[in-house]
Amino acid sequence: MFFQNKKIIFLLFLLLLFNNYVFPKEYMFESFNEDSEKRWEFITDQVMGGVSFGKKELLEEKKVSFIRITGFVSIDNNGGFIQARRNLNKTDNKISNGIKLKLRGNDSIYYIHLRTKFTLLPWQYYQGKIKASENWEEINIKLSDFNRSGRLLPKRIDPSKITSIALVAFGREHKVKLDVEQIKFY
Repeated sequence: MFFQNKKIIFLLFLLLLFNNYVFPKEYMFESFNEDSEKRWEFITDQVMGGVSFGKKELLEEKKVSFIRITGFVSIDNNGGFIQARRNLNKTDNKISNGIKLKLRGNDSIYYIHLRTKFTLLPWQYYQGKIKASENWEEINIKLSDFNRSGRLLPKRIDPSKITSIALVAFGREHKVKLDVEQIKFY
């Protein structure tokens, strides 16, 4: 009986020890309330001579707040992006394994760009691909699924070094409509 209790206690201890790996905790990063307008910056390729255009708006529908990015991405003049970006501070950065988004769109491909302390040049980032269907859905992107934009960046993302996150329409001519209700880190 004594040895059986020890085994149970040992198994419980292991479960508690590995709890974050087995059942990763989620942290709400952004739920797009009225203060979100100040935290999110809208950027287009016009900063480098491109002609893409658009806007970001904070909207509410059926008591649900979300950010909407609309516009048109053009590849003319070496352009090709529009984005809404938010910087992370030390208390924001609780990413350990990945990012969960609740989103919808125009049945198109969009991207999440992460910048780190190692992305010194404006065109450097880590990119995660997402598809935004016409209905609200949750999408998970593991940090290991992000691709670096160049060989000068470390292959793996160090979560403690992430400095910003961006919602991006990129790389091809298309109309943009992307709604994001929340962003969670896990």
